[in-house]
Amino acid sequence: MKNGYKNEFEFINYLNNKKYWQLNPLMQDMLKTLYPNILNHDIIKAYKYGKFAKVDIVININGIIKGISIKCGVKNSVHVEPIQKFIKYLQAKNFKETDKLLRYLYSDGTNNNTGIERQSSKQYKINNCLDINQINENLKNIKSNLITRFLIKTDINYKVNVDLFITGTINDFIWATKDEVINYLSNNDCDSTSVHISNLFIQNWDKNLKYNPKYEYCRNYIQVKWYSMFDDVIKIMCKRNN
Repeated sequence: MKNGYKNEFEFINYLNNKKYWQLNPLMQDMLKTLYPNILNHDIIKAYKYGKFAKVDIVININGIIKGISIKCGVKNSVHVEPIQKFIKYLQAKNFKETDKLLRYLYSDGTNNNTGIERQSSKQYKINNCLDINQINENLKNIKSNLITRFLIKTDINYKVNVDLFITGTINDFIWATKDEVINYLSNNDCDSTSVHISNLFIQNWDKNLKYNPKYEYCRNYIQVKWYSMFDDVIKIMCKRNN
């Protein structure tokens, strides 16, 4: 599996200071969607963006800037955030099941990470399926907000947000625009017994079931996984091309 940062810089190195006509057909097709008026001799600028931004690389053509999110593996992580910050966000959106969500995330019998016996997600779900159902039903009330928060932009004041998603490498990738992804996820759901919104799964960054001090801080963060990203983007592309 290719390292994510290395893959991002391969895109940058391939694109930066190239003219449109010099790119492979797949890259041309992608750029034509972002820049409908692009010309063969237009020069592409590409560079890395902010550390905590959703955007991995930025493309600038004739002063028009677009943000790109790039993934190259499986079980893609798309968002990490402190649990308490996320809870405050949910409360501001009138989400009613914060206690149940905290108990799900910590899975130690408490809502504040002070329990002694920690359970795996699989163990916790066996005895708490009704609570998880209630969490998921309430999350649906703010579905569009969460999709945007997890995938498009954070509450940090970055000037560039995600305009397009890529999964793959410079010679073999698939892609979907921001609007295509939002529309697809907003109109799709799964019947998982885990906490999720559409095909995005909300979980503890690391439950640290073995009490390793090195990973203890991870228990106080959420991580959002887009396990089906490749399949979902394939479906979006098929719909686009039909």
